[in-house]
Amino acid sequence: MKVLLTNDDGYRSAGFTAARAALIAAGHRVLAVAPDGPRSGTSRSATFRRPVNVALAEDDPENPVYRCDGTPVDCVRVALLSSLGEHVDVVVSGINEGANLGDDTTYSSTVGSAVEGALLGLPAIAVSQQSSDGRFRLVDRSGYDWTWSAWGAVQLVELIAEAALPPRTLVNLNAPGSVDGAPGARATRLGERPWRRGGLVRGHTDEHGEGWYTFGVDRDEDPPRTSDPDTDFAAIADGELSLTGITLKYDTDDHVALHRWTEQAATEIARRAAAVPRGTSA
Repeated sequence: MKVLLTNDDGYRSAGFTAARAALIAAGHRVLAVAPDGPRSGTSRSATFRRPVNVALAEDDPENPVYRCDGTPVDCVRVALLSSLGEHVDVVVSGINEGANLGDDTTYSSTVGSAVEGALLGLPAIAVSQQSSDGRFRLVDRSGYDWTWSAWGAVQLVELIAEAALPPRTLVNLNAPGSVDGAPGARATRLGERPWRRGGLVRGHTDEHGEGWYTFGVDRDEDPPRTSDPDTDFAAIADGELSLTGITLKYDTDDHVALHRWTEQAATEIARRAAAVPRGTSA
């Protein structure tokens, strides 16, 4: 498979490097086009009023890396709307530093760039890694173990090669921060954040009343979340890989077909994970 790999943490980020290395080691060709620095929280933001600059960052003839001064969506568009991304089979976005779950996915440019790939006609995967402390903050603060998120990305690429995703759909893969042995895998739906007033933290204010706010990202406690067992939040809390199918179509049959695909993929990924010998890298 030829993979277009992008992310929102920048082409030098550890998660991006781990995904690229895992895909290449599995025998896939990787065209990497990623931002030249962090672009988190931009969703499907795209650049329309200035030129977008792209430059070769790593001159690997088989698996080149390009850096882009635009958004993650710009990276996907640059690749797929030009000759750069000819013969690409699948779009992979990630691995993101921090989980992208539930309502939070609407902010996520990891998910947003995967959405762009799906809208441009390719199967797409968004891959995110919860921090090692297993928390559900909006912005993670601790380190990451990329082992199972990188492994899961490879498995999904291979499963897509075996059975195509429905058109205009994507899979949002999240890996738990701490795993004891091989993780299970669960087909999930997006959970919810029951927001309440009082989440703003007010900063400095001058005599004109101007100042700044933070949106609760610096608090020690996690924001509230739903705990229904079929949600992505619940799967990660239980130490399982979460596979959430997201459709950009509005036909009921499409939803059913996509959920069936993610259920079958989760079952197969759990079976493959259980076959990885304990004490060895995925």
